[in-house]
Amino acid sequence: MDTPYVDERCQRQIRAPVLFYDRSVIRHVLDDSGALSHRARAFLDEHCRRLPISLVDPGRWYVCTGVDGDVVPGPAGGLECLTSFVNQFGGMMFCPERPGCYGAHQDRYEFDNFVSSGWDELEDGDHVAIVGSKEGYPLTLSWSTGRIGVVEPDFWIADSAVNLIESCALGQSVYADEDWTEAVELGGKGTGWGLTAVGSDAFRGAVGEVVEASSEWSRWYLDEHVAVHGWRVTYEQERSEVVTAWYHDAEGRQRIEAVAGPLRPANRTR
Repeated sequence: MDTPYVDERCQRQIRAPVLFYDRSVIRHVLDDSGALSHRARAFLDEHCRRLPISLVDPGRWYVCTGVDGDVVPGPAGGLECLTSFVNQFGGMMFCPERPGCYGAHQDRYEFDNFVSSGWDELEDGDHVAIVGSKEGYPLTLSWSTGRIGVVEPDFWIADSAVNLIESCALGQSVYADEDWTEAVELGGKGTGWGLTAVGSDAFRGAVGEVVEASSEWSRWYLDEHVAVHGWRVTYEQERSEVVTAWYHDAEGRQRIEAVAGPLRPANRTR
């Protein structure tokens, strides 16, 4: 049964994943075929597992703090919002956008399977709650927008949990596909360093944007010839952008060169 959010600010998420069992492996699909792209549904089937959720005493760890660190009641409906988030996404563990998984299923995004925190007020007036982790760093949820953050409370990486799943799905479909050749600048450092001459916005209009997978901090452009990913790093305050592009064929290569300049031959990318 679908579990809607109680507060309207939490209604940005999708319906609850429905578990099904394939031998000993727990997999995930959504009963609403329009909630996620086919790519994302296939991604969850291959790259996501889920722990059973625990909501017997959802308020056990629910403590909210004001901007000065004092304990406060928190936003109205705050506990109900987090309970609904756990109902929908709690316990989900799925592979990140990059690098390619190749069956290793490591360094996953992991949503807690219980309400693990309350809401902490930020200086801008928003509130964030810890809803999971990524390689030991907390994953946060924005009260006012539904955004997902990591490392720092307001280092946003996705517009929502759904947007994060779509981005990861697209990332694995490109990074792990050997039919794509990474574009390496003629004077660049080599594979894995990305493009330095242009930002991802330079491809806007030249390659279609994948809206469901894109956000302000992770931008995707894709067609049958070219793929581009620009993302804001989380290891520095400035959050500079890293841009990686790939091509499927000679046409794709030419189109990237038209935007980013000359590329190394495909057999000399390292």
